[in-house]
Parts: sequence; C-alpha cells; structure tokens
Amino acid sequence: MLVEPPGPHLPPRAGLTISRVDLLRGAAAAAALAISLLSRGDALVLAALLVVAAWRPSAAAIVVPSLVAASWRWGSTSLEALAGAQAVLGPAGLVGPVRAAAAAWLGAAALVLSAPARAASPARRVVTGAAVAASGVAAALVVAGPAVGGDWWIRAVATIAAVGCAVLASGVRRGRERACDAAAISLAAGALVLVIPDAPGWSGTVDTAALRVGALMAVAVGALAAVGGRAAAAMGQRRP
Repeated sequence: MLVEPPGPHLPPRAGLTISRVDLLRGAAAAAALAISLLSRGDALVLAALLVVAAWRPSAAAIVVPSLVAASWRWGSTSLEALAGAQAVLGPAGLVGPVRAAAAAWLGAAALVLSAPARAASPARRVVTGAAVAASGVAAALVVAGPAVGGDWWIRAVATIAAVGCAVLASGVRRGRERACDAAAISLAAGALVLVIPDAPGWSGTVDTAALRVGALMAVAVGALAAVGGRAAAAMGQRRP
C-alpha cells in the first residue's frame, strides 16, 4: 500500500491581530483626536472618548474634572465656543483671572498625565499611540486652544509640546500607574476647585447642539477607524 508523504509543514501565519477592546479603544482615540484638533463637538463627549481610549476607571477621575473645569470657565461645553473665546481673548493659560489661568494649566497637566502607558504588542502600540496623542491634543485645547482664524501658531506650538509631554508621561507611567494616577487626579481636582470662584453658574453650560455634533462625529470617525483597524488586521493575517 502506497502512503503519500506528508505535505510541508506550514507555520501559523503571524500578523497583526487586534482584539475587540483594542478596536474600541482605537476608535475612541481617533474620534477624540478629530474632535480636539477641529475644536468641534462637546467637552463631555471628548471626556468620554478619552476615558474609553485610556481603558481604566481612574481616567474618568482625571479627564472629566479637567474638561468640566475648562467648560465651566468659559460657560459652555462646546469646544467651538472654548476655542472661539481663546481666539478672541487669548490662550486660557495666559488670560486672567489668575485662578482661572492656573486652572487651565493644571487641567492640561492632568490630561497629559492621563495618557496610557506604553504597550508591548504591535497592535496595542498603535492604539496606545493614538490615545497618547489624543491626550496631548486635548491638553493643548484646554490651555492654548484658539480656533483657526485666531493665533493658530500658539495652538500648534502648544499641541506639539503637549503631545511630546504625553509621550514622556506614557513612558513614565509603566510600572508607576498608581503614582501617576494620584498626581493626575490631584491636578484635575485642583483645576476644578480653582475655576469655581470666578466661573458663571453651571446652568446652561451644557450645549445640547454641540453634544449632538460631538456624538455624531464620534460615531462617524470611530466607525471609520474601526473599519480601518479591521482591514489592517485582516491584511496582516494574510501575509505568509
């Protein structure tokens, strides 16, 4: 009886694999980046996206107070209003009252420190990199975020600096999660406390129109990012 020789052994294909959680985190990070860079949408939507991108409960205690403080100071959760006010009056970190300016710096520092720690796997490095960039861009929006038509160069310089600081913070965070979270939570709480004495009443601060725009942008950009992530993973798995 003839026995066919076994065929050549093919090793399993190694490629880019991405989990559902990482796909969700990447979609949230991409949406947060778009909303922050364009200064469109709502600060509360941005806060939710940054928390999902970071994917840890402590991020909520950092991101939410920081963005609430920035919104409360200007009397609106609309990112367009926040950027527009800075285009007219100047960067939040340089315009009085002194307590409000200090609050902007504290909130920005908290957002920078909220950046997730560097990841080891290729897929997670991409996701984490997007989340880190989103944290930095959001920080720049809070402290020096004039819209296009204002002193845009200030926003550009602040964005480059903040993203660079977020990258450094991401590296420092590895193995020091609790210490970084404690510092960031303290900064965010300080921003909220400092802004309250000079802020207008909270009533009317939530901009429902901006909330709708932010939600639609988050869904649209997030869906595109998720499709792109799936496609990249599928192409990586097909490689021999």
